[in-house]
Amino acid sequence: MENALLLGLVADTHIPNSLASLPTSLPEVLSGVDHILHAGDLVTLSTLDELRAIAPTVAVAGNCDAPEVARALPSSLVLSLAGRRIGLQHGHQRHALQNQYIGCGYGDPEFDLFYQAMATQLPECDVIVFGHFHAPVVRAWRGILFINPGSISPPHARPTYAVLELGAEVKAQLHLLD
Repeated sequence: MENALLLGLVADTHIPNSLASLPTSLPEVLSGVDHILHAGDLVTLSTLDELRAIAPTVAVAGNCDAPEVARALPSSLVLSLAGRRIGLQHGHQRHALQNQYIGCGYGDPEFDLFYQAMATQLPECDVIVFGHFHAPVVRAWRGILFINPGSISPPHARPTYAVLELGAEVKAQLHLLD
């Protein structure tokens, strides 16, 4: 689409703990994106270098990141892109809150606690990109589009990523990574 901004969304790469390096197909499937957003759990900063070789990349720290990664990256970001506010945060919450919805599905009423926490932590965002659960989803909640691109790192399930299109409309699509 002309004048649309394309964002490649990834999370939970867990390199080198679960995967030695980024999948070789990732540069091809993300070619043409304007930016890459990584929603945490890179584990090592070299993952950021690999992603930056594909497209300009921003990332936030996750709960499994090495201390040097956690020191180098913010815990959350709000980006203004194509007239939209995009929130980026890994998604882990304090245990007392997380224990109330962990194990529930994205559509379960208990999961509203998570959406509310994220909306409070990233106020006035049109889109919130998160990770942590290793399960992909695109879900509108109270006017905010929540996107978890899933994980590209086995053994968490089939590797997934997402592409967010910011144009006249906001569109997100989940993809399986071969």
